[in-house]
Amino acid sequence: MPEGEDSRRDDQLLRAFRRGDATALGTLIGRHQRALHGYLQAMCGSRTEADDLFQETWRRVIRNPRSFRGGAFNAWLWRIARNLLVDRLRRRRPSVSLDDVTEAGTAFADLTPSTEPGPAALLEAAEIGQAVAAAVRRLSPDQRDVFLLRTQADLTFAEIAKLRRVPLNTALGRMHYAMQRLRRELGGLYAALTGAAADAEQAGRETKP
Repeated sequence: MPEGEDSRRDDQLLRAFRRGDATALGTLIGRHQRALHGYLQAMCGSRTEADDLFQETWRRVIRNPRSFRGGAFNAWLWRIARNLLVDRLRRRRPSVSLDDVTEAGTAFADLTPSTEPGPAALLEAAEIGQAVAAAVRRLSPDQRDVFLLRTQADLTFAEIAKLRRVPLNTALGRMHYAMQRLRRELGGLYAALTGAAADAEQAGRETKP
């Protein structure tokens, strides 16, 4: 852990915030900001909407921290965020399910890749990142959701299954098929997902809680 970083667990920080420690909330937000915002933007396809959903998620945390009843804080946080996301997508396209895709197989909740140029030294990494992001967004919505919940939110497959309200084997299967498709599409760039791939291969060892 970097020097000076708060070593308290998420649940300890939340309890400290409930006691009036505002800095504890700031630490919590900073700790989850990148992963949570990345998940929301990848799923809703809009940075502006992701900003709104991110802020509303933390407003819900601030207004009702006592609704956290224990367990994994990130699972509770992502449940709040995902419920808000589903509501937003339903309002945007009332006749379309989050799990629907077009006839061509493209997800409705699409992510427009960034076209902002970066420094020359980072160009190759940026291109690889865009290629990976493009491949991820071409996954079916249910596969993309499970993939992002595992790789961005770091939820266990048991937690994902509970959040998605599906059997554990369904969550494992969606991750497996997501990784198969990413392997086919990315070819040599698949090494960028080595950690996620290894995780998917070990996923079958998880048992129901």
